[in-house]
Amino acid sequence: MEVALSMGDSFVATGLTIEDNLLSRAVKATKGYAYLVQLVGYSIWQRANLHRAKSAIVSERDVAEGIALAEARFHDVVHEPAISGLGHNDIKYLLAMCEDNQQFKSAEIAKRMGKKTNEVSSIRAKLHKERLFRRHREATCSLPCRT
Repeated sequence: MEVALSMGDSFVATGLTIEDNLLSRAVKATKGYAYLVQLVGYSIWQRANLHRAKSAIVSERDVAEGIALAEARFHDVVHEPAISGLGHNDIKYLLAMCEDNQQFKSAEIAKRMGKKTNEVSSIRAKLHKERLFRRHREATCSLPCRT
């Protein structure tokens, strides 16, 4: 609800009008990610701004193209860097994990991968460790840190 109000107000503030159903579609495309809210809103605004002189109404095409542009950008700057350094087993683990729409169990993931549960657990631990070290390396702090 807050995302819809904020995004809708942003369009109105810049002189554009967006129908409720198109606004709902844009909000749904953000999946609750703050960065996607920015990308989707900006991308739709950018498309609509191209025809502002003729019409200040955000079209269905503006929304569809804006969402597509935002999702492509999100993939390039979020997903791609996150998986680019992963090995084959790491990718297999993530793909097996993605088959669940709920909390996953290591035994089920292992079965999908054709591995033992302890092998899958070590892959999972490695992924968590790499993510933590990546965050640590990128962080700046005034305290001495050990790696």
